[in-house]
Amino acid sequence: MVWHGKTVLVTGGASGIGSAACRRFAKEGANVVVIDRDPVKADETVRAIGSIGGCAIAATGNAASEQDVRRMVAQAVEQFGAIDVLVNCAAVCPQARLTDLTLEQWNEVMANNLTSVFLCAREVIPHMLAGGGGAIVNVSSVHAVATLDGYSAYAASKGGVLALTRAMALDYAKQNIRVNAVLPGAVHTPMLEASIKNLSTPREEIMKTWNESQPLGRVGQPDEIAAVIVFAASPENSFMTGAALVADGGMTADL
Repeated sequence: MVWHGKTVLVTGGASGIGSAACRRFAKEGANVVVIDRDPVKADETVRAIGSIGGCAIAATGNAASEQDVRRMVAQAVEQFGAIDVLVNCAAVCPQARLTDLTLEQWNEVMANNLTSVFLCAREVIPHMLAGGGGAIVNVSSVHAVATLDGYSAYAASKGGVLALTRAMALDYAKQNIRVNAVLPGAVHTPMLEASIKNLSTPREEIMKTWNESQPLGRVGQPDEIAAVIVFAASPENSFMTGAALVADGGMTADL
């Protein structure tokens, strides 16, 4: 198996796309480190992986905290000895127009969505270099290339993730570290459900509208994005770096 004996770190690994990625990597033989601020949900993901015969540990902390990142990466190395793949999936998504955002809210989005990518990559890359290489997958968003009313901070942060992906890819291309970005569209995750709760329209009507607005006729599922993440990280995908893999059901192709 491609992933047998490999170690994968996933931030935001306790729910949504992150949890799906953890389970997918583990199912294919990888050792998985579930990084999340929620210890209860992180442990749930670890137990789910254990139930299918996979190997995982939880590393609880804030991916936007330099101190926490150092501790969690050290925990991963102590447990498994090496780091082969980093998936940066942690994110928040407040919906507010620019003039309705406080500086605190803006900084929180940038810290969780963009600074976390920098901190985790900076801490993990030396271990990858020591091991002869690796792969980093940064989960950006279609909001990096086209957005909606009320997503100013989120779009800016995800655009930053895409630009940072390209820069990181060039920094380490000759040292056998590939860095790619995955850009999901509308995906049925806890983040999506949370955004529905903030609206006055009944949930069923909102989901019907969102499903019908997708060229494929439905929103995506976390497992579908996890499959793209695993492909982006795979050593079989050895000639791709600095790329943006869009998985949005055709959303950004639709005029």
